[in-house]
Amino acid sequence: MNKLLFILLTCLTLNADDIYEADLTASEAHQMQKQGEAIIIDVRTTLEYLYTGHGEGFINIPAYEWTYIPKSLEERVKSAEFELKTDKVKGHIDSQKLYDAKEVFNKNFINDVMKAMKLRNVNAVILVCRSGPRSKAAANLLTKEGIKAYNLENGFMFGWKEAKLPYDGF
Repeated sequence: MNKLLFILLTCLTLNADDIYEADLTASEAHQMQKQGEAIIIDVRTTLEYLYTGHGEGFINIPAYEWTYIPKSLEERVKSAEFELKTDKVKGHIDSQKLYDAKEVFNKNFINDVMKAMKLRNVNAVILVCRSGPRSKAAANLLTKEGIKAYNLENGFMFGWKEAKLPYDGF
């Protein structure tokens, strides 16, 4: 089931025919949010939301999370020994090769969005991610479920922050 939802989300990202309501500028999204017309759902991972900041009033409902499964202890020890023996410039050690990253779709995503809309008594949602693609996919997915969804153009980093709208974080 999770794989099916992930595949659907991925396919929607590649779909040239977006079906959600519209792309909104950060200013338009902020105005709709302030007027109580919509809530802004941040679909980024929890770590992104916490450590790279988020816009004022964003509600974090990740569309997916990542799990990191370490490779064998022997491989990690061998890698540590190799790092100690070689002259590496700071920042050039590739520790990511020691973990298998797996994307896990949030099976509660749609229900959580609907619940948040009900709690805030709105009939529309604005989706945001870092720069746009994940929120577009989520907006298409929610639209297929009958939810009035918008996408925040250029995402948090290049839309919201560049517009100098209020945010928490770095």
